Amino acid sequence: MFNQKITGYENTSMDVKIINPFLSAALSVFEDMFSITPTNKEPYLMKITTGHQWEISGIIGLTGDYNGIVAFRLHKVLAEKMLELSDITIDNPEEKENLISGLISEFTNIVASHATSAIKEVNIGVSPPVVVSGHNHTISWPHNYPVVAIPFVTQYGPFEVDVCFK
Repeated sequence: MFNQKITGYENTSMDVKIINPFLSAALSVFEDMFSITPTNKEPYLMKITTGHQWEISGIIGLTGDYNGIVAFRLHKVLAEKMLELSDITIDNPEEKENLISGLISEFTNIVASHATSAIKEVNIGVSPPVVVSGHNHTISWPHNYPVVAIPFVTQYGPFEVDVCFK
């Protein structure tokens, strides 16, 4: 998880008391629901004007004492593995796409619920999750705030937690 002082991010308005509950919740949900143990890599400051590698993003908005966005971004192969590990029966390819979208939405919702329950010092609310998919899809990040990307790897592929709030 993040330390209290994030090298290179001192001038951002990011607060580790808000970021860490989302990271802890994501790791916990991956382990509890899918028996996947992610390993974190070095966080970086994301440039919102450049393209990205992600195919699916589960997005929530933050409101209250903090306003912004948290996105859980992954490749389709990891999402398909999560669906497979959920033991959900798939009848046809069209249904598979809908089930993947629903699974990522529910994953995002569960992580958000666990994270906000762990945040006690501030008033924070979250919007219902939205799932955006497609190669190099667009997220309308707030231009006033930096986006910190926290990458992870799993045995089934990488994912990233991107946070942007003030």
